[in-house]
Amino acid sequence: MRSSLPQSLAVHSLAVHSLALLAALIIFALAGSASARQGVRPAQPVGVRPLRSLVDHYRTLTWTYERAARRRRTPTSFVDRRSRDRPYLQWSIDTWTRRADVARRAALARIERRLSIRLPKGPRLHARLARRVNYSRRLTIRLRRIYPGTVTRRFTSSSGESGGEALRLWQRRSALAAVQVVEHAQARPSVPDWLNDAFLCIHRYEGAWTSDTGNGYYGGLQMDLAFQALYGSDFARRWGTADAWPPWAQIQAAVRAYQSGRGFDPWPRTARACGLL
Repeated sequence: MRSSLPQSLAVHSLAVHSLALLAALIIFALAGSASARQGVRPAQPVGVRPLRSLVDHYRTLTWTYERAARRRRTPTSFVDRRSRDRPYLQWSIDTWTRRADVARRAALARIERRLSIRLPKGPRLHARLARRVNYSRRLTIRLRRIYPGTVTRRFTSSSGESGGEALRLWQRRSALAAVQVVEHAQARPSVPDWLNDAFLCIHRYEGAWTSDTGNGYYGGLQMDLAFQALYGSDFARRWGTADAWPPWAQIQAAVRAYQSGRGFDPWPRTARACGLL
C-alpha cells in the first residue's frame, strides 16, 4: 500500500494537469473562433452619423437591385434617419445588408436567365472585405461589358480611400450596372456554329474588332457606314460605329447580311481565303 500511494498521487496529478491543459486549449480555440467570426464581419463605425450613412447605403443598394429584379421596393419608415440608438442602427445595417444580398441574387438570376450567361458567383455575406471588394468589382466589369459594352481603364482602376469605401463604391456600381443590363441589353441571338466559325475566319483576315484606321471601314469585319445602317442600325444607335460594338454584335450584323441573300459577297477576298467562295 505504501509503495502504491506515491504512484497514485502521481497519476492523479498528471490527470489534473491534463484536464487543465485541455481546458486551456478549448478556451483558446473558442476565443480564436470568435475572433475569426468577428474578423469576417464588416467593420462598422461607432458614430451615429456614419451608422445612418451605412443604413442608407444598403437600403439604396437593396432598392437598386430590386429594380433590376423587377421586384417591388421594400418599404421603410426611415426611422433610422432620426434615431440615435446605436444598437438599433446596427440592427438596421444588418437587416438592409441581408435584403441587399437577397435582391442582388434575384437580379443576377434574372439577368442570367434572360441572356443565357453566367455571372461571377458571390462570396458569403460576411466574407473577408478584400474578397467582397474584388467580387463587386469583377461583377461590375462583367455587367458593363454586356452593356454598354466597353469598360475604360480609368473606370476599372478607381477605388475609394479605404477598404470600406471601395466596397461601397463597387457595390453601387454593380447594382447600377445590373439595372442598365436589364433595361438595355439584348439576348444574343443564336447563330449556327458553322456560320459563326466562318465569320471568325473572315475576321482573322480583316482586322481587330476595334479597328478604325480612317479608311471608312470599321471593326473586325470591316463594315462601312452603309452596311452598318442596313444590317446593324440597332447596334449603331447604341454604340456608334462598328469598332465600338461587341464582337457578337458585329457577327450578328454580318449574319443578317448573309441571310438577306448576299452570302459572303461583301468580303470577297477574305471569304475566298477561308474557302467560303
